[in-house]
Amino acid sequence: MKFRERIDQIFKYCEDVIYVAIGVVLLFTSAVLLIFTFPVIVSHIGDSDYVAATLHVLDRILLVIMFIEILYTVRVSLISHSLCAEPFLIVGLIAAIRRILVITVEGAHVLEKFTYHMIESGVLGGLCITFVVSIVLLRKYRLEKEE
Repeated sequence: MKFRERIDQIFKYCEDVIYVAIGVVLLFTSAVLLIFTFPVIVSHIGDSDYVAATLHVLDRILLVIMFIEILYTVRVSLISHSLCAEPFLIVGLIAAIRRILVITVEGAHVLEKFTYHMIESGVLGGLCITFVVSIVLLRKYRLEKEE
């Protein structure tokens, strides 16, 4: 085996080890977030402010989904040894939708920032459209490339 091939193998191995470590941290963080969501649900059962409780739980669940999607990206990168754009676009889409949901509920309670919330919602809506179009184009390109 040549020197360059040996160095390449060492770097691939180190890359795999780092990806596995990142995956474990993401998995652990997701599990902790999900586990600590249950006490939040229980603590808000007696509250009369169901909107805030629902928002808090939804925010946590969408955050866990983002972590799992990033974990999927790490897994794909580990298997293919290449970086794929689609999972990152999906994470961005989830993050934008998460923020839109939070803004919607905040806008109903804090009327002083209504204009600001509407501008931010419009920008995030445009960003969501951009993410969806990008995902569709990437999938279409991948299908054409496979044929």
